[in-house]
Amino acid sequence: MVKIYIADVSKLNDEKTFSDLLSTVSKARQEKVNKLRFQKDKSLSLGAGVLLNLALKDMGCKFSDNDIVFSQNGKPYIENCKVKFNLSHSGTKVMCAVSEDDIGCDVEKVKDIDDKIAKRFFHNEEYDYILSQKSEEKQKDAFFRLWTLKESFLKITGLGMKLPLSDFSIIINDKDISIRQNLDKNDYRFFEIDLSDEYKYSVCFIGNNEVETKIVEL
Repeated sequence: MVKIYIADVSKLNDEKTFSDLLSTVSKARQEKVNKLRFQKDKSLSLGAGVLLNLALKDMGCKFSDNDIVFSQNGKPYIENCKVKFNLSHSGTKVMCAVSEDDIGCDVEKVKDIDDKIAKRFFHNEEYDYILSQKSEEKQKDAFFRLWTLKESFLKITGLGMKLPLSDFSIIINDKDISIRQNLDKNDYRFFEIDLSDEYKYSVCFIGNNEVETKIVEL
C-alpha cells in the first residue's frame, strides 16, 4: 500500500495555529523549524513534519527522534519500522508519501519555463515529447509533469542529482507512465495526483501497489 498526504501551509501564517502545530511534532523537527530564517520555510518544514507524523501513525508506526536514521545515500528512514517515507514541498504545498518499500515523491508549482533547461538536462525523448505539445501552455504542463516524475524517481533511488537527468527517460502515453533506465531491474511505477491547482504531484514506487491519497487540512 502506498499512501500519499498533501496539505497547504497557508494557514500556518497564523501565529497561534503555527505554535499549536509546532508542539505536536518531534523535538528534532521543532529544532529544524526554529533554525530556519523565513516564515515561509518554517511553515513548509512544520507542515512536512505534521504530514509525516500522520502518515506514520496511519501505518501503525511508533517512533522517536532517535529512530530516524539515514541510508548510505543520505535518505532518511525509521530504523524500528518497516515503513519508508519521502517528503517534498513547493510554494505553499507539502507532500508526504509512505510505503513498506522504497518511495519517492515530488510536488512543483507550475510557472513559466525556459525550454533550454529541458533541452540541456532532459533525455532527448522527453524534450521531443515537450516540443510535440501544440501550445505553450501544454508544453509548460508537459515540462512540469516530466520534472516531478523524474524527481520522484531520483528520490526513490536515493541518488538525487548524483544521477544525471538525461541518464533515464520517462515515457508518457495515453495508458500509463513508464521509465527507461539502466540503473537496476526494479519494477518502478508512477502515480500522479491532479488537484486542478497550480501544482504537479508525482509519486514513484515499486511493484503493483494500491495507492491512497489524503488531502489534509492543517
